[in-house]
Amino acid sequence: MEKAILDVKELNVTQGMNGSYSHKGDLAIDMGYSCSYLKAPFTGVIKRIYTPCNAVWLQSKEKVLYADGTRDYMTIMTIHDNDVSNLKKGQTIKKGTKYYQPGKKGNVTGSHIHIAVGKGKFKGNGWKKNKYGNWCIQNQYDITKALILGKDVKIKKAMYDWVTEEEVLKQLAKVE
Repeated sequence: MEKAILDVKELNVTQGMNGSYSHKGDLAIDMGYSCSYLKAPFTGVIKRIYTPCNAVWLQSKEKVLYADGTRDYMTIMTIHDNDVSNLKKGQTIKKGTKYYQPGKKGNVTGSHIHIAVGKGKFKGNGWKKNKYGNWCIQNQYDITKALILGKDVKIKKAMYDWVTEEEVLKQLAKVE
C-alpha cells in the first residue's frame, strides 16, 4: 500500500485551512511559489481538469495510507498552474512524478498552488460550493491528517504540525 506523501522541495504555506480570504469553510492550503513543483503523492488517475483555473483532480488508483492511519482512496485537487496542457483526463501519474507547478491561473493574488484533499473516490464534478460561497473539493479532509510530509522537504512555513514519513515508518514498525 502506498503512503500519501507530500513531496515538495520546500513547504511554504501562505494560506491555511479555513483562512479568512478565500479558504473560509475550506480545508485547502496554498503553497507559495517557493515550493516550485508538486510531485504526485500516490499513483493516480486524473479524473477531471477544469481549465478556467487549471484545477486538476488526481485520484489514487488504490487505497493509500493517510497520515492519520486511515486507509482509503484519496483525491487531491490542485489549482492555479499556468499550463496544464501536458495533462489529460484519464492519464495515470506515477507516485513521485512532478506534475504540477505554482501559477497565477484563475482568481489569485500571487503565484501559488492551491491544494485540497478529498477522502475517498472522486464524486460528481469534484467540488461543491460551501455556505461561504467558496468552491471546495468533494469529501474534503484535513490535509495534515491526509498527507504525510516527505523526508527531504525543507520547511519554510508549515502553519501546522505535519506527520512526517519517519514518524509513519516508526508507527508501522510498532504494528508489525
